[in-house]
Amino acid sequence: MFDRTIENTIKEKINGGKAIVLVGARQVGKTTLLNEILKDKTFLFLDADDPSIRSLLQSPTTEQIRTFIGDFKYIFLDEAQRIPGIGLTLKIITDQFKGVQLFVSGSSSFDLGNALNEPLTGRKWKYELFPISWEEYENKIGFIKSEQQIENRLLYGLYPEVNNKAKNERL
Repeated sequence: MFDRTIENTIKEKINGGKAIVLVGARQVGKTTLLNEILKDKTFLFLDADDPSIRSLLQSPTTEQIRTFIGDFKYIFLDEAQRIPGIGLTLKIITDQFKGVQLFVSGSSSFDLGNALNEPLTGRKWKYELFPISWEEYENKIGFIKSEQQIENRLLYGLYPEVNNKAKNERL
């Protein structure tokens, strides 16, 4: 895994009383990064690709939320843009469950941004994750190897999956 420069910025905000929202294009590593940040914590993972999770989170009451949160102090909601009206549910969690740190990721910053901006005004820190930067790439493989790979990186890009394949297949 590539160390992402945004990781420490996000870690500094944990338990700061606001939701941490990470948006970006598909396959840039949002889920991987948040799983890495949460690796030493016990957390509730909610995958909005699952229809039952979408149904659960679409318009729950505070008591229903309390039931599925249980004793978890960390909640990670992945692909949040798939849930209609998710902003209001996240507002309830942020306002009513003060000891809970909410992590939210979504592939579509436009859809997720529109769903969250009004309900979560003043209740979130929002970050955008991009493909691997040249600095992150160079930090991982070194200056000389980076320079040797510049043509391939310009041709194939710096998405994490492309770089993982390049390492295994010698692109």
